[in-house]
Amino acid sequence: MFDVRTNFFENKLLFFAKGKMDGNEVRSMCDALLKNARKLQAGFILISDIHELEPLPEEGRLELQKTMQALLDGGMGAEIRVISDKAIITANQFQRTSRSVGYTANEVRTIQEAERLVDQLVG
Repeated sequence: MFDVRTNFFENKLLFFAKGKMDGNEVRSMCDALLKNARKLQAGFILISDIHELEPLPEEGRLELQKTMQALLDGGMGAEIRVISDKAIITANQFQRTSRSVGYTANEVRTIQEAERLVDQLVG
């Protein structure tokens, strides 16, 4: 399950995912991320809450890699990722994937920490 929200006022993309996702759901998620990112200005910040997400299948990881590259090329300024100890394999998978396209996401443990970090990054 996933949800993507756009905050135009703060130039921010919010992404929440949890549970197990198959290849089709990952593709839908990636399409939603790109569609919503196109509505924002260059320098937007992505907050990804994956603290309850299971590791993606390899085809999903490859789709995510393409999406991360497209987000970066589309003007993403930074990504802040909400992770947890129980989903550390997923966190490692996402971090390796983002590093493979040229960036390292900031990792935090709560949405509140993510919001505080956004304030620091844009303030």
